[in-house]
Amino acid sequence: MRRLIYLRVADRDVHLPRLIGAFILAAAVLMFFHAIFSMVDSWNTVKYYNSCVESLSSYSTTDEQRAQFTFCSDALYRATGVVVRGEAPLLSAAQFAGAILSPIASVLFWLAILLFGYLLYRSGDLELPIEERIREVPDYPVTQGKGFKKKK
Repeated sequence: MRRLIYLRVADRDVHLPRLIGAFILAAAVLMFFHAIFSMVDSWNTVKYYNSCVESLSSYSTTDEQRAQFTFCSDALYRATGVVVRGEAPLLSAAQFAGAILSPIASVLFWLAILLFGYLLYRSGDLELPIEERIREVPDYPVTQGKGFKKKK
């Protein structure tokens, strides 16, 4: 025997989950756009760093090259948090991935929070179907027999 039960998360008269969902939705939209802008900024900073480092050979003295490298690496560190060492001025694959993947993960996180806020906001209309299986068990009288101890 099968029975299908619909579980309603909230009723149409309950407005508190909708209010909480609306606040989460508003904050998540703002943070989602902030994460997108941060992702684009990180990508532009990595591109700027690569062009900045490639232009180091145009400087004539070593002091000018070091000053320009310090400027480029400081800009990269402030924007992405990636530290570049002096002996290898070009970005490695791990450094490039660290600069780009963190903002992408932030975008996906805020997208999930955005969907959760939308789910709470629409909680008055949300019904979750749950299947329940019922097995008929015959009623046997409990008798004393093997395995049962007598009460004293």
